[in-house]
Amino acid sequence: METNTFNETAYVNATQVFPQITYEEFENIKNIQVRKDIVGANRILQTDAYNRTMAHMRWEKGIQEETFTLTFRKSPNNSFNVIHWVRNTLQTLFQHPITQSELDFAKAAIQTVNKSKWVSYFNEQMRQDIIDNNSGYIPLTITSVEDWTVLKPQEPLMRVTWPGEIAAHFEPCLIPIFYQSVVATDAAYLDEIISDWRMIEVGKRGAVNEAMHIDALESLYIWWWLTHTSNDAATVIYPQLTSVWTIWHRYLSSYASENEAFRNAIETADKASLLVDMADSYSGIEKSIELKKEYRDNPEKIVSMRLDSGDLIKQAIYALTLQKEAWLTDPTRDKIIIEGIESIDEFRKIDKEIEDAWFNPKRWIIFWSWEILIAKNKVRSAVSAGFKLTNTILWPTWKISNSPWKEPIPGKPNIEIREDERVIVQEDEAVNWKRLLTKVYENWLFYYWQTDELMYLDDTRKRVKQSMKEILLPSVKSERTIEVHKNVRKMLLSNIQQPAA
Repeated sequence: METNTFNETAYVNATQVFPQITYEEFENIKNIQVRKDIVGANRILQTDAYNRTMAHMRWEKGIQEETFTLTFRKSPNNSFNVIHWVRNTLQTLFQHPITQSELDFAKAAIQTVNKSKWVSYFNEQMRQDIIDNNSGYIPLTITSVEDWTVLKPQEPLMRVTWPGEIAAHFEPCLIPIFYQSVVATDAAYLDEIISDWRMIEVGKRGAVNEAMHIDALESLYIWWWLTHTSNDAATVIYPQLTSVWTIWHRYLSSYASENEAFRNAIETADKASLLVDMADSYSGIEKSIELKKEYRDNPEKIVSMRLDSGDLIKQAIYALTLQKEAWLTDPTRDKIIIEGIESIDEFRKIDKEIEDAWFNPKRWIIFWSWEILIAKNKVRSAVSAGFKLTNTILWPTWKISNSPWKEPIPGKPNIEIREDERVIVQEDEAVNWKRLLTKVYENWLFYYWQTDELMYLDDTRKRVKQSMKEILLPSVKSERTIEVHKNVRKMLLSNIQQPAA
């Protein structure tokens, strides 16, 4: 019987836990990738000079209990945001304790690199207390929505409570939850437009890097049931995904004729998606139709065509017309693939004009997409992600903005889903219905009931649809939230009006 020799725990410790290394030893390393890996594993360095300066200036206040609230203040579709990547982010940050080696390295690095006193602030004691008093585990309480949740703009996503500057330290690590959330949100919006899962993802070359692409595919799977991708690595990581392939131009260019290349593709593969634009798309469509008819009686050969350049709508209608005239009308074998559509308006236009030509686009058209799913407009400003101080040990607080939509909800906000409305409540109000923000982390404990992460993806996928139904409920604020809001605004405005001493 074969014995499993792989030790998962040892692998995690070797790749995700900060190594036993001094900064002096690090300075001798010349391999940039190794330097990136080591620094990337040091969570004390995963902040910026802004937060280090605040920790220096707010030392006394910064160790008191405070609550910061993470909010997406906008939506790329002006309607909703699908939240994804909370669990992954928190586990990456907090599943392992901070070590003395990690702290010593960070201190030496900051003091060595930032020789100017203006940027060399480093609150060592605040971080040493975590190691001495909490065994290195970050002493925070985090209340958050789960990854399947659909929120309206300005609704709270996460609250982080306890020593204020410890919470603020991790702001740059929590804000990037926006990326996977925007990917999932855009997929949900596209689903409303083209529906029936008519999208195949081929964006590996459009992503900034491999990690970004694979993370995006997880978010697409969560919402859109997108299971087909050309990324082999992703299909190995996620068994729920399936590889797809097609013919590329270099294949066609290696043959003396388009016809020879097409025929060889059909003979050597069970499914052949013929790229028709090597010379002239219309002649390529006509050749594809002839080959589809020739191989029609062979059930093991499925021949389709892919449109890649030129007037794609005109070509699609031409191809569908020729197929109809040749009685090639099996939607399981005769779909047309359209590639490279990178705007919502283009999707709408293609479906409308094909429908106007008396063809059902949901029955006959599949889209292959690049940047629109994983890169285009996937930026923080798409949701205006904000991580703001909303409660102190003395009173609720926030910021007043000349742009009212930027103002966070003060206090410790939560969302209560009632029978006929969504209510922004304060955490200390009596619980009457289901609340969306629940405790997910405290000190060293995670409160996720599902430990199998692959199964968690499927659970998340099932629950997101219910959350989308709840987004249709009207939103209101509780009387307590309105009162807190009014009192904070009054306090801040009175402070503004006071003359300087």
